[in-house]
Amino acid sequence: MKPITSRYIHIAVTITLLLTLAALITAYRARNAPVQRDPLADWPAIAGPDEMKTPEELYAAALDEGILIVYTTSTRAIDVAASFEKRYPGLIVKVEHLREFEMYDALLRNYDSESFACDVIISADARAIMENEFLPKNIAVKYVPHDMRDLILPGNNEELLMLAGEAPMLQYNEQYYAAPPVNNWWELTEEKWRGMVYMPSPTRSVTTFGFMNMILKQSGEMAAAYEDLFGVPLELEEGETAGREFIRRLASNDLLIVNSSDEAAEFVGAPGSSSPYLGIVISSKTRLRDIGYEMVNHFDMEPFCGVYTPISVMMAGGSKNVNAAALFIRWILGEADGQGEGYEPYLQSGAWSVRSDVRDDTGVRSEELNLRYLDKAYIYASYDDALTFWEELMER
Repeated sequence: MKPITSRYIHIAVTITLLLTLAALITAYRARNAPVQRDPLADWPAIAGPDEMKTPEELYAAALDEGILIVYTTSTRAIDVAASFEKRYPGLIVKVEHLREFEMYDALLRNYDSESFACDVIISADARAIMENEFLPKNIAVKYVPHDMRDLILPGNNEELLMLAGEAPMLQYNEQYYAAPPVNNWWELTEEKWRGMVYMPSPTRSVTTFGFMNMILKQSGEMAAAYEDLFGVPLELEEGETAGREFIRRLASNDLLIVNSSDEAAEFVGAPGSSSPYLGIVISSKTRLRDIGYEMVNHFDMEPFCGVYTPISVMMAGGSKNVNAAALFIRWILGEADGQGEGYEPYLQSGAWSVRSDVRDDTGVRSEELNLRYLDKAYIYASYDDALTFWEELMER
C-alpha cells in the first residue's frame, strides 16, 4: 500500500471544509428565509361564524358590519339578494356575477393580497377546485346552520354544502317538435343533425366541461349505447375510447359552440322562435319558460340523460361580515322551516331541491332520472388531459 501523501491530506481537508461551509450556508438560509405565511390558517377558529347563533342574533350583529359581497356563477343570487335586503332592513348585498374560472382567479387574488373582498361563494365548481385547493387553505369555508343539518338530502352535505342540483342535458323546442327528436346521444353525430346542435364551450362553461368529462369517463356505457343504436360494435383505433370518439364525432358534425347556456337557450327556445335547433344546456334554464321560452329538458336520453351538477354555497375565508354571511346562507337555503323566500329562485323548473322537506318545481325528482353524478375526483385528476383533447379538436 502506498503511503498517503501530504497532497492527498490537503485535498481531503479542503473538501471537508467546503462541505462544512456549504452546510452552514444552507442552515443560515433556511433560518433566515421568509416564512411562507398562510393568512387563513386559523381564520375559522378565530374569526369564523358561530353556527349556533339564531337568525335574530345574526341580524343584530350583522347591522354593525359592512356591505355583504357575494361571488356567484348563478344570476339567481340577484333575486335572493333583493329578498334578503327586504327581509332584513339595513343590510346591503353586492352581487358579483362571475364565470367559474373568473371566480377562481378572484378568490386567489384575494388570498394572495390578503384583501378578502368576498363573504359568500355560490359555485357549481365542476372542476373540483373548491374541495381540492380552496377548502384546505380556508379560501372557502363550509358553513352549515345547525338546525338545517338533518334536512339536507344524502350526498348534498359532504365536502361542501349543496344549495340545489341541476344537470347539463339535451333541450329541444316543444313548439317545433311534438316529441323528443332523438333518444340516444350518438344520434347527434349523424348527418341529419349536422350544424343543428348548440353547446357552450367547455373552456368557457365549467358545467359543460364537467359534462364532457363524464362522457369521457363513461366510455363503456357510450360504447354500449352506440351498439344499441346502430346494431354493430363501435370500431375504435388502438388507444381510443368510445367517450373520446363521441366527442370527436359530435364536434366534427359542425357543432355550434357558444359561450354559455344562456346563449344556447336563446337559439333553442327563444320566445316565438319555434326553433329546430337542439342544445346541450344546463337544465335550470327551463325556468325561462316563465317568460315565454319554448325549450324543454329531455329526460330519456341513452345511456344517461345528463350529469347531476350541484351548486354549492359556502362562506369565503377572511370574510369581514361573517354574521351577515351566515344569515344570507340561511336565507338562500330557505331558513330552518324551509319557507324563506330566498330559496325560491333555486326551486324553479330544471333544478332540484337538496332539502328533504322542500319540493322543487321540476316535477320529477333527480333520483328518479337516469342521471350520472359528477365525479369531481376524476375530473380534477384528468383536467389537463381533457382540456388538451378538446383544444386539439378545436384546432382541426
